[in-house]
Amino acid sequence: MAQTPLVSGTGVTLGDLVGTWSRVDDGGSTTPFPQEIEFFADRTYCAVGDGVRRPVWDEASFDVLRDGSVRIRTADDRGVTYSASLTGGLLTLSAGDDRVTFRRVPSRPADR
Repeated sequence: MAQTPLVSGTGVTLGDLVGTWSRVDDGGSTTPFPQEIEFFADRTYCAVGDGVRRPVWDEASFDVLRDGSVRIRTADDRGVTYSASLTGGLLTLSAGDDRVTFRRVPSRPADR
């Protein structure tokens, strides 16, 4: 059964996340968020850091919860739930004082 997209730019579906995203803003957070992350339809992800510090998300699993939030298994095997907002091509995930925004990377090289 297809998931119905949430309205008002808040919350995401699995289909919304699948693809590659590039970090555009980390809100000044001290958390080492990945430079780029790719979400797969099988609910796994692979991320790359900036080469200086291991990103808090490296590669593991994630799930989209019924309310449109995203639960990500982190590099230290914890699970953290992030509220999610998708506006245009920008995905913002936030939990507590941490907030990170990614821009969708086009799948076709000519669109990059």
